[in-house]
Order: sequence, then structure tokens, then C-alpha cells
Amino acid sequence: MTALEPPPSPESLTDIERALLGVLCVGLPPARAAGNNTFRIDYVTAKVLSLLDGETNRHLANGRVTVAFQNQLKKTITSLSEAGILAEQPPDLPAAPGGYEEGLLIDLVEPDAHPTVLDRHLAQECMEALFQVKDVYPYLMERYSTSGEIWRRLRAEGYGQ
Repeated sequence: MTALEPPPSPESLTDIERALLGVLCVGLPPARAAGNNTFRIDYVTAKVLSLLDGETNRHLANGRVTVAFQNQLKKTITSLSEAGILAEQPPDLPAAPGGYEEGLLIDLVEPDAHPTVLDRHLAQECMEALFQVKDVYPYLMERYSTSGEIWRRLRAEGYGQ
């Protein structure tokens, strides 16, 4: 981005970019640590984008993310990384668990890729925009609430110490 370009806003992003940034800002625990694949970034983003499209499971098949959506999400992560909004985490390398709290132990996130959010302000705006969508709000709030419960359990079990 040059000095003359306006900073990105949620409105300047595609639906999948907005959904991904908003989901990353929710503070999901790594699916592996949570013991539940429905906390995978690709799964939650697919569900949110499906809800934005007015279809509950458009990007899911048999409870799993479609290959087409996985490919689209990978391209989106690469594009947002090139724009300096995200930092990609290579597969099989440690990554912070969603950037949720400082000091927590790292978790191998493959295949639950949690790219690092570099533009936290934009991600927060995207999350707030998603919460304004009537069909998305209950789903994301349930993920947010359950994430808090999982983080409490993980900390009580010694995660991050």
C-alpha cells in the first residue's frame, strides 16, 4: 500500500476475506487442542461464508470443508499476506494459537492454519461487521462463547504454562 492509497476497510474486501479476518479475530482455540474439528479456521470460515450466502452449509460436505473452499481459502490467505494484512504460517511449523493471548504455548496448527493477523484493527472491524449479520451472529457468538469455555479448560489443564 502506498501513502496515497486509503487503508483497507471491511467494505473494500471480498466476502471471504472479510469472513476470514473476522473469524481470526474471534479468538478460536486451535482445533487440535480443543479436540474438535469444528474449531478449525477453514471450517468456521466456510460456515460463516455459507451463512453470508444464505445457505447454511454451502461450503461444507458431510460435515467437512469442500476441497474447492480449501483452495479458495488458501488463495485468500496468500493474497492477504501479500497485502501485509496477514502473515502466513507454513505447514507443520509452530504458530501462535489464533493470536488469542500472549504467553500461551504454541500448537502445531496443520491442518488448522491460523495465519497471524498483522492488521488487528481491520480484523476487529470485520468481526464486528459479521456480528451485524442476523444469520451469522448466533453462530459466531456460539463459537466465541464455547471458545472461552475451551480456553478456560485448557488453562486449567496447564496449557500455556
